[in-house]
Amino acid sequence: MVSYPFAIGRIRALELKLIDAPRWARLREAPRAEAVRLLAETGYGGGVSRDDPEAMIRAEEEETRRVIAELSPEPAWTDLFLLPTDAHNIKAAYKGKMLGQDVSRLFSDGGTVPAELVRISVEAGEYSMLPAAFQKALAEEYESLLAFSAAIDRAVFAQIGIVLKKKKNPLLARYFAAQADFTNVTSTLRAAALGWGAEKLSPMLLPGGTIPHEELAAALSPGTQAVPAVCRGEFSAAIARVLADYAQGGSLTDAERRFAAERIDLLQQGDDDPFSIGPIACYLLRRENEARELRVLFAGKA
Repeated sequence: MVSYPFAIGRIRALELKLIDAPRWARLREAPRAEAVRLLAETGYGGGVSRDDPEAMIRAEEEETRRVIAELSPEPAWTDLFLLPTDAHNIKAAYKGKMLGQDVSRLFSDGGTVPAELVRISVEAGEYSMLPAAFQKALAEEYESLLAFSAAIDRAVFAQIGIVLKKKKNPLLARYFAAQADFTNVTSTLRAAALGWGAEKLSPMLLPGGTIPHEELAAALSPGTQAVPAVCRGEFSAAIARVLADYAQGGSLTDAERRFAAERIDLLQQGDDDPFSIGPIACYLLRRENEARELRVLFAGKA
């Protein structure tokens, strides 16, 4: 079994490879082809498709998840951060099955279940090898791919709840409660912008947060100002900080970025503990944010 001090030592070394501010500046200033070359020269993507930034990003994401799984002293906890990859693969497999399409290019490695096993399970309708919450979601019938996707998103947090009930971790319990709240707040504000009612919002809300769903639904009531109405729950101060700019005409994309930073700040509360999963999870989240920002950067250069 990997020890915490060894794992965190490795993580500290890997953090040195994160894209720093000067390199971000060079990538942003360079034309697309030059930016791709600069990224490849750092070894990003492991030499895979050096002229294809998306392939490089996907390769780096998969390698990061592999390293996290390899280094984790507590796989039950780090696996919680890999469940979204399982969810992505389940959605892809289900879409392929429903539409009769080849979706193999959509699968990603690095979840808690091998991507190929996810594909086989969904196509065969035999889900016993998948986490319990996904089994339950897949056993239901759905009127649309959108409804199915929302159910799988909810299943991620249902599975997190199952694991943390059995294997308690106050730091992770607080982190995932904040993530559920932040995601639900973002969904509510997006619903308000689209003119949705509570009935359409409800299936999109995740379990496990500290803001009651009925309070979020009430934020969509006629005459209600959505931003102050969603600043509720245990993390209301963080929500208010993030939404201060949004209330003045900012974008939800920027709000999502700031919510991601707030989540990392929560995990950093365990940085000083040599036996905390926090630094390991923080590294994974920083790599995910890095990948997200690279996708935005290259989309802007297309």
